Amino acid sequence: MSNLETAFFWITLAIYSLAAGGFIYAIVFKNPRPLPKLTLLIAAGFTTHSAAICARFLETGHLPWSGDYESALMGGWFIVAATLLVSWENKTLQGLATATIPLVIIMMGYGVMRNPTLSPLAANLKSYWLYIHVYFAWLAFGSYSLAMAAGVLYLLKRKNPANPAFERFPSLARLDELMFRYLVFGFITDTLMISAGAIWAKDLWGSYWSWDPVETWSMISWTTYGIAIHLRVTFGWREYRVAWLLIVALSTVIISFFGVNFVNSSSQHFFNVQ
Repeated sequence: MSNLETAFFWITLAIYSLAAGGFIYAIVFKNPRPLPKLTLLIAAGFTTHSAAICARFLETGHLPWSGDYESALMGGWFIVAATLLVSWENKTLQGLATATIPLVIIMMGYGVMRNPTLSPLAANLKSYWLYIHVYFAWLAFGSYSLAMAAGVLYLLKRKNPANPAFERFPSLARLDELMFRYLVFGFITDTLMISAGAIWAKDLWGSYWSWDPVETWSMISWTTYGIAIHLRVTFGWREYRVAWLLIVALSTVIISFFGVNFVNSSSQHFFNVQ
């Protein structure tokens, strides 16, 4: 990491931490007044987050696509961008940051402890399919994170509906609808991600699918969310059951992005390239 990137990174982490603490305070002490200001605080953190990515791009000549640190940096950016976008379109969705911002903090904290060293992009990653594959991967991760956050809000509001802070959040019926919408969007982009990755793998390794550990966990994640859609559409699963399922299902995405590389450094997949 360059000095400039380091400064922007830690400022971003500090701002996100303040925002997360503010949301916890609003819920625990039943005080909704700080919520609008917290969204502005997240927007400020998003600005410095973007600056950190730009600083790394200027040093390496490529967007942060590979390795645990770069995955955390860019993945966190997409999650925060999605959170701010839906909050801007609908003020009642500001509360989604209650779950998404702590997730981003954990991701970035884990990433910086791995390998933030500046390095050029490996020759085998210089393909247009890389950008297509990773772009849809982060769209899926961002949407799944919003689905998880909607599930968290649903469970919190269902348990304590009299909390004044929850009056700023959508109704339980609306949260149930949003969980499904984010789930479906994530599943579609997840499918496109896997398809683009398979085409890229054919050019890179000579086969569409090699059962690489990251590929395998990506398929497990895709299947899990497909089952969630099936349970909703066919068997009528709704509300708290879907909320819990979406919270647990996000763990499969996290494992595919970070967990596999932590326990299996021999993976040929690009997320392990430093």
